[in-house]
Amino acid sequence: MSFTQLFSGSFDGWTITDTESDNFSIVDGVLVVEEPEGWLKSDRQYADFELEVEFRFMTDDADSGIFIRAAGKGPFARGWPDSSYQVQMLNPLGGSPYPPVGALFRHGTPDGETNYDDALARKTSKPTGEWQTLFITAQSDEVSASLNGVAVMNAKNITNRSGYIGVQGETGRLEFRSLKIREL
Repeated sequence: MSFTQLFSGSFDGWTITDTESDNFSIVDGVLVVEEPEGWLKSDRQYADFELEVEFRFMTDDADSGIFIRAAGKGPFARGWPDSSYQVQMLNPLGGSPYPPVGALFRHGTPDGETNYDDALARKTSKPTGEWQTLFITAQSDEVSASLNGVAVMNAKNITNRSGYIGVQGETGRLEFRSLKIREL
């Protein structure tokens, strides 16, 4: 099965959720995410899949995430979904103490083994303003992420077997030109 576009230059197939600001917009077919809260939620749920995300950090403090297998039943914090997994999208140039792009956060889900190479993610991340690719695989009880073709994270004990895919609004500005999925 081939990849299909989840985001194709419009909000068709998506719902802006749990935010009162205008932090999700589309400019010239590109999804623009600018702080401070909420998420853009897919209209349907997915189980096992590969997700290819083309993005760029537009500010050094850019911080967002890709939610996967999100139950979408209520907010965790700042309008983000509880009972979900977030693959981090934090620009390493911002100086945040949190792990940069490719790390995994578990929101209201059980802990589990996560192997993440922080130094490799920082080395592999491109400068602010350059397009990058984050590749996420969710299969059975595991999730992995590669940044620009380099594996940076693998996690086990992923208890949600399906859920929504989403884009987080948090800090700074990011742009997304493509989100493609292939169901496994």
